[in-house]
Amino acid sequence: MKLEVTRDVVTDLWPLYEAKEASADSRALVETYLAGDEAFKSLLGGSGGLKRAVPELKLSPDAERRLLDDARARAQAKLKLIGGSIVLAWFLAAAAMAVLLFKVVKG
Repeated sequence: MKLEVTRDVVTDLWPLYEAKEASADSRALVETYLAGDEAFKSLLGGSGGLKRAVPELKLSPDAERRLLDDARARAQAKLKLIGGSIVLAWFLAAAAMAVLLFKVVKG
């Protein structure tokens, strides 16, 4: 089964190709396709090519610091929640074991 390479496939691979993060095989596929489609090659290569899916954000150092602090606080809250859940599960398991032990001893 031979797969057909289309403009959509090349368009999907283009951001990786442009960032030099595509594998050697993907790079070769893109280059081979573009060698046969000069109009599409000039579309991709000209005036900025395809726009990035996520535009670059220019943040001030203070805004970056606030975002990092917020992310850190959220991560710490999640860790506390997970830790509390583990402790609660341990206490519930200990209580269940105590009840079972009490029933066995009592008879």
